[in-house]
Amino acid sequence: MTDQEFKIERLTTEYVQEEDRIRLNLEDPQHQRTTLWLTQRLLNRVVPALVKVLEEETSGKPQASDLQAFTQQRAQRDIEQEAPIPSAESAWLVRRVDMTPGPKAVTLVFGDNQSESARLEIPRTALRQWLSILRELYRRAEWSCEHWPDWLAPLSQTAETKDTQLH
Repeated sequence: MTDQEFKIERLTTEYVQEEDRIRLNLEDPQHQRTTLWLTQRLLNRVVPALVKVLEEETSGKPQASDLQAFTQQRAQRDIEQEAPIPSAESAWLVRRVDMTPGPKAVTLVFGDNQSESARLEIPRTALRQWLSILRELYRRAEWSCEHWPDWLAPLSQTAETKDTQLH
């Protein structure tokens, strides 16, 4: 896939301990697949930018953190389980993420600084769900969660599972 943007319709997000990275297994509308790798270093820059977009929804409102927590918990409860997307033979390391916030969705373009890119238009509720999955994977990977806001805490801090794949 060169010089052509992969349009993401569905994704599976998982932590791979051997790589110490997050793997995104992607599927487009034609059921073509590709796999992207995200480093902790890159995600530590992307996550605060995504959080900021969501926090702008309640900026200046009284009890903004409580409103965020309520909206986040509702989004987390509404996560629907789907069959995971298997890893693809084609895989590449994400070196940049371009973000364009919109009123109902946020567009993310993952790129490798060469010819590969993948575009995800993610509705804000789905963005909240994906962030909750990423936060859980951070916890499982034993990565620092210091840049995650309190309102994005998991519904159940006590739920322990050995599975490192979420989608």
